[in-house]
Amino acid sequence: MSELLITGSTGFIGKQVLKQLAQGEERLLLLVRSPEKAAAALSKQGFGGGDAAERIQFLKGDLSEPNLGLNPADYNRALQADVIIHAGGPMSITLDNAKAQRTFLEGSRHLAELAERIHKARGLRHFIHVVGYMSPIHDGNVDPDADVFRMDDFMKGEGPYERMKFLADLLIRQQALRHGYPLSVVNPSTVVGASPTGATEQTGGLGILVHAVRKGLMPVVPGGASHWVPLVANDALAGVIVHLAREAKPEGGTYNMLGRKEAGPNMKELLDLIARELAVPAPRGALPVSLLRGVMKTGLGRLTGIPAESLAFITERSFDTKTTEKLIGRMGAKPLEVMELLPMVVADLDYRLTHPGASEPAHWSRERKGDLAALVREGLGEPWVIVHGLLSGADDFVPLAEHLHASTGNPVWLLDLPGFGRSPLLREGRHSLESYAKAVSEAIADSPVPVRLVGHSFGARIALETANGPAGGKLSTLALLQPVLHRPDVGALRRALSGTRRTASAALRLMSVRAMRNTMLREGVYAAEEEIPDGYVETVVRCLTSPRIAAANADMLHSLYRKLPAKPAMPVLPTSLHTTVIWGTKDRTYALPEAYRNQVGTRLVSYGHQFPVSHPAVTAKILAEQV
Repeated sequence: MSELLITGSTGFIGKQVLKQLAQGEERLLLLVRSPEKAAAALSKQGFGGGDAAERIQFLKGDLSEPNLGLNPADYNRALQADVIIHAGGPMSITLDNAKAQRTFLEGSRHLAELAERIHKARGLRHFIHVVGYMSPIHDGNVDPDADVFRMDDFMKGEGPYERMKFLADLLIRQQALRHGYPLSVVNPSTVVGASPTGATEQTGGLGILVHAVRKGLMPVVPGGASHWVPLVANDALAGVIVHLAREAKPEGGTYNMLGRKEAGPNMKELLDLIARELAVPAPRGALPVSLLRGVMKTGLGRLTGIPAESLAFITERSFDTKTTEKLIGRMGAKPLEVMELLPMVVADLDYRLTHPGASEPAHWSRERKGDLAALVREGLGEPWVIVHGLLSGADDFVPLAEHLHASTGNPVWLLDLPGFGRSPLLREGRHSLESYAKAVSEAIADSPVPVRLVGHSFGARIALETANGPAGGKLSTLALLQPVLHRPDVGALRRALSGTRRTASAALRLMSVRAMRNTMLREGVYAAEEEIPDGYVETVVRCLTSPRIAAANADMLHSLYRKLPAKPAMPVLPTSLHTTVIWGTKDRTYALPEAYRNQVGTRLVSYGHQFPVSHPAVTAKILAEQV
């Protein structure tokens, strides 16, 4: 059985590599600083138990230390590896020279010493080094006698991160030539999240551009349309690494992991796409990259959060991808294209930048349903599918979903409507109920069994539209929680703010926590202040700092004020479905038609509009009883 020694296994790339290796039989030796933290992180990746976990051994060490900082027993264990995957080192382009040298250059030297010992003792089958697409080192220009620790003029003027990473590339190549073991150098371009979700936890790459555009800090296009930022999806990159690790007789070589320049977005197209997905003005005009880098080095980079070093990834070069394309052809994999994934990537990065450090709820996974982001809790039987309303998102309904899951054992899907949470904005029909319903319909289309659709507030109106449309046949039950069936009965100012996306977005983004809390209490969103969950209002206000989420709420406000009738109306309920209506009587803004109040399946509760959030256990109990 093959044994793989892996550095960087808890990083953005490494975790995806492990996820794909989970389906294999290899023994995995993971060099980590903290086995406890690594074990906790990897349990979320599906290594929490079973055969995959039994194949892992953590080796506590440090790349920058002699003998990799391993104790003698663990070093001897590392010597049993027949494949080394070196993906270690932080994605931190602002590293200072000393730390970059310790991390990349010293670390590679210590790993090369281990590789030499393995090869002399029993033969190293393959060394796989993950470097970067801007490395000037390639198979034809390796100087075997160069002293990498004295090459002070190498890439002079560039940042320490790139200099030391690429000197490490040269060092590893020298050692492989000297000792004769196969070496594959994998050069990823800027890495974005894996398909289909696009979840990009490494915000220091494309996230820098997303940050700049959403804050209005990039009014021009660096380099113009002749330049580009090559991109690669994390799962495609990991697939190549895993394939190379499993080759019985590796040839070695250099694999530039990026698509062809003409097939991907140029710099203007990329920034236009980011701006469109964030609902902000796109940059206009162009300036040379060299000029912008000079400006950023004056200190403006630190003030804006756009490091001068980040502009080094913008290039007008094309890259040799023939070797990579041949390998991908042998693998039967798809070409390295990311255009279809980019809206999901931008939405995910925008969410992470809006909520830095936010932790994922335990036992839930981020998935993609149609073109919507979703939180999913696994279970047996028909899934509950919950659709939120205004000023909400999937994460707000986790407590309700936990109670539903505990009482029924069914799977639960929490959808982010278009533009909310981590979902991209609607491309067309952003003010139509049909467009929202279509997005929900596509989200449930792939379910192999009927679903239990639950909608809250305007999400209930969307759920009703979905049930009365072609997707109604996918539903087993329908639950409408505080369904919004008429436009809000509020003042002229609020109605005026629903007129345009720009006006409403600006007003929403200006709201303070205090103003938001007072508005919620005044309108009966919550019946009393003690009902508001801790941190809820603060989270709502923080969400609205995202121009994308503010725009999505503005679009929904427009639909509320301009698309719904002025007085309570009773849309037709689907006759083929068991339908539950739960209504909070403390709501001061919306009313329930009398015909709904008196029908079988309606429950009145003495709460405010947002009762599924303030009283999740009671709501879950009623839903479970009604099914």
